[in-house]
Amino acid sequence: MDLLKSYAHQVVSYHPEKLRDELFAELYDALCEEYDDWREQHPSGSQHEFLDANREHPMRHATRLAPEGGAYLIGPQFYYSFLSALKTGAVITSVFYLVMAVTAALASGAYVRSFLQILTDIPETLLWVSASIFGIFIALEKSGSRAVWLDKWSAKDLRLVESHQQISKGETFFDLAVSTLALLWLLDIVEFPTLIRHDGQWLNDWSVNLPDWFWVAAGALLVFDIAYCVVRLVKNFWSPRLRITSILTNVLWIALLAFAISQPQLLSTELAAESVNPELLTLINKAVDGVMWVIGILLVVDTGWHAWRLLRPGQPLEQTKNSERSRAAGTD
Repeated sequence: MDLLKSYAHQVVSYHPEKLRDELFAELYDALCEEYDDWREQHPSGSQHEFLDANREHPMRHATRLAPEGGAYLIGPQFYYSFLSALKTGAVITSVFYLVMAVTAALASGAYVRSFLQILTDIPETLLWVSASIFGIFIALEKSGSRAVWLDKWSAKDLRLVESHQQISKGETFFDLAVSTLALLWLLDIVEFPTLIRHDGQWLNDWSVNLPDWFWVAAGALLVFDIAYCVVRLVKNFWSPRLRITSILTNVLWIALLAFAISQPQLLSTELAAESVNPELLTLINKAVDGVMWVIGILLVVDTGWHAWRLLRPGQPLEQTKNSERSRAAGTD
């Protein structure tokens, strides 16, 4: 892996997405040129040594590339540290409440109600967490302190990445929560409340008319999705391999949804046929099909997005030549 490319990817990842590609091309090109010049004086030098001698923490370098004259709530030297702290606080708070909600739901037996009651406290807590972080950084800025936590950076701490496109933590946690709840439902560990009322009684004892192989495939995909969410949380940045994995899993889910939608009567009830209006059953099945259509369309859109990012034209010619020249000069 090209360490210079990883450094450039991480620097531009702090900037708005619409600016990243252009900034990456310029920064990576400059890094390769500087590295070639540096190698003339240090023939045995490595990319690690070059970055340690000539570059600083990616976050601090990103601050230097920020537009001049910009308005900062906190900053500019603390700006990206402030944003990073906000994101970390939001993730920790969300995970804490998600664990509490799942635990309370399993303990009470009123799964959905208990789960939602806990989650409704998240916005207020996030406000307090954000206010506390804001107060800390205001105090640091007013005291004239420096971002000393960025001083001890070394190129050995640099995470090797293939892209500057960050993976959304919120989207990943949402996928993780949905996959976990779906798997628990599939294993009969949790149950969802009856939502259909007919002639003064709640309709329950529903049967989903799908073959056994469908449930096995769905369960295996859900387990894989949970593991894949954990991988995405660890990686932080998209790579071609991760995008291909997302495309393949989406295609498999689309195939399962298409099979379920094609069933003439997906849902049926164990109540006596004469006690349930056939038109009601038809309406319920159409509603379920509609929900699956919406999910399928979202998966198609997500698949198209990943395919577009994967097949998007590559780096500029000048940047590619510099990359090849840098590798020819010898990298570790």
